[in-house]
Amino acid sequence: MNKEDKTKSLPQKEERKPQGAPASGGMEQDLPQLLAELQALRQRERDWVFREDLEKLRKAFPDMAPESIPQLGDDFLKLRSMGIDPLIAFLAIRQAEEAMRPETPPTMGPADGQSEGEEGFFAPDEVRRMTPEQVEQNLKKIEKSQRRW
Repeated sequence: MNKEDKTKSLPQKEERKPQGAPASGGMEQDLPQLLAELQALRQRERDWVFREDLEKLRKAFPDMAPESIPQLGDDFLKLRSMGIDPLIAFLAIRQAEEAMRPETPPTMGPADGQSEGEEGFFAPDEVRRMTPEQVEQNLKKIEKSQRRW
């Protein structure tokens, strides 16, 4: 048997189209409709996931929950797209916001040079401007303040 005989004896594959499948021309006409349907289904799924996530967040954090999921920003959506739980993603976003928020510097005290309240300390200039009666009234506080001079 030669090479040509072998290929002739093998059954030839016929291209078969699935039953009920439209001809190639029909598929091209249905393509925009199929794409629109796919986009609508994806939007419904996204809305459903957003609703579920929002419900979980409102249940866990009733006082901090957002009005909508897109309000949380792109970082939250990226974390969710990676499969991270919505509660963990929410906490991660909040913690990152707190870490990036600049700290408020401590108050400088009153502008008139007088210290306020018992918890403050006196500066040397403040003590020099005091009357003898004021020094006597604030003696313990002055002594504590002197340790910081």
